[in-house]
Amino acid sequence: MRPLVTPTRVALTILAILTFSDIAPELRSSAALALAAVVGIYLLACAAFPFRKCPACKGIGRFTSGVLGGIRMCARCDGAGLKLRAGRRVLNTLRRNRRANRR
Repeated sequence: MRPLVTPTRVALTILAILTFSDIAPELRSSAALALAAVVGIYLLACAAFPFRKCPACKGIGRFTSGVLGGIRMCARCDGAGLKLRAGRRVLNTLRRNRRANRR
């Protein structure tokens, strides 16, 4: 299981707090620029690599039992071993809304 508090999440939280609060007004513009850069890089990474390993089966796509070696497919990823990243889901939604509104 992944830890809930990671250095990346802490850094992004600090940038968000500096951007949207009055704690340090002199750092607001640079924090906003850094936050926008991080989000932009993440969205580019999601466009280039849209899938991640399934957390349930760890990218294998199936489970095996210990004693008899029976195999069953992973219910979360339907046996593919891959899940769509959250950022890619956002990009797909934005693209779908843009196409619907252009008609």
